[in-house]
Amino acid sequence: MEAKNQELKRQIIRYIIYLIVVLGLTALSFFLTLNGKFQEIEETITKANIFYLLIVFAIVIASIILRSIVIFSLNRTYNSDYYFHRAIAIDQIGTLYKLVTPAGLGSHIMEYHTYYKQGVKLSDALSVLAIYSIIYQIALIIYNTVTLFFKGGLVVEIGYINFSFTDAVNVPVPLWLLVTAGYIINLTVIAFIFFISYWDGFFNFIRNPIGKLLAKIKVVKNLDKYQSNLDNEKLNYRANLKHLMKNWPIFIISIVCFAIYITISYSTPYFIGEALGNTSPNANFWDSVLLSNFHQMITCIIPIPGSAFSSELFFYRLFYSSNPEVSFYSSEDIARASLLLWRSLMFIIPLIISSIFTIIYRPRKRKEVVADEDQKDQNLQN
Repeated sequence: MEAKNQELKRQIIRYIIYLIVVLGLTALSFFLTLNGKFQEIEETITKANIFYLLIVFAIVIASIILRSIVIFSLNRTYNSDYYFHRAIAIDQIGTLYKLVTPAGLGSHIMEYHTYYKQGVKLSDALSVLAIYSIIYQIALIIYNTVTLFFKGGLVVEIGYINFSFTDAVNVPVPLWLLVTAGYIINLTVIAFIFFISYWDGFFNFIRNPIGKLLAKIKVVKNLDKYQSNLDNEKLNYRANLKHLMKNWPIFIISIVCFAIYITISYSTPYFIGEALGNTSPNANFWDSVLLSNFHQMITCIIPIPGSAFSSELFFYRLFYSSNPEVSFYSSEDIARASLLLWRSLMFIIPLIISSIFTIIYRPRKRKEVVADEDQKDQNLQN
């Protein structure tokens, strides 16, 4: 128990460091966005139409609900008493650690930890996490493919993004190359999840080298029991995964929720532009969604916590151009003001909400799980 507490403390310290890095890079990007035009951008923002900003805030709340519906639906296939507020907790805790850890890798660890605290079995929790990721990636790949088909030419027109390290070192990187790399990564994620789900070598690695290491540092007290439990959980996990993949009603509900979630969350640059009086003929709802898809494909290849700095950089490059024929925003001031509002509403506010939720949430195990654990304790004592 003491070892687990020490590890949890180390994780918390790491996440605090990540959070400081994220907020620091975001603050730096905001400073660079202002670019000596604080007064002009401030004036643009103060004239914003509050109605459209409220729509964006409503999208933030709707996104939480849609993701939670998927989590709730998947968990209800195993536990009839799994309640919606538990799904919201999983989503918000996962959101926080996705925003503050490199490539969002810490989110799955903390989601699993929360499932454990809620009393969800290991195999059930792993199955839900895996199928959730698979369905989301399927929805994302569909959107990515549609975006490439209809808007691929726009990336070529936008051209390059210049990475300037010094006055003498300026590296132009074509956007189409970054988009292609991001598309391949999104495809690879699905393949990787299936690979580790059915590759015995992955489980053997957790069973033997990792198990022996955990036993050596006293995290695992009984290595034989740990290995036996893992063998059983592996079989249960694979059976659960097959069950979920054949459950078409749940699959359809999940894919629809994710499609709506991606659509509305990627439409926010459009509503922010409307709030600021954007007059560009290229600015419409679906162009916002498609350009945001390009943004996702590019930023997913850069494993910075919260995509800090890179997110702002690529947003500005994709949504604003000095060429009015391809620019989503009609002026530089509107583009910079939109970037500040978009990052604040779609990153900082979700970060605050998920942080508050994570701090105040105290999971309680289901009654039958507590009863099972009490019975196991009695058996051990006997």
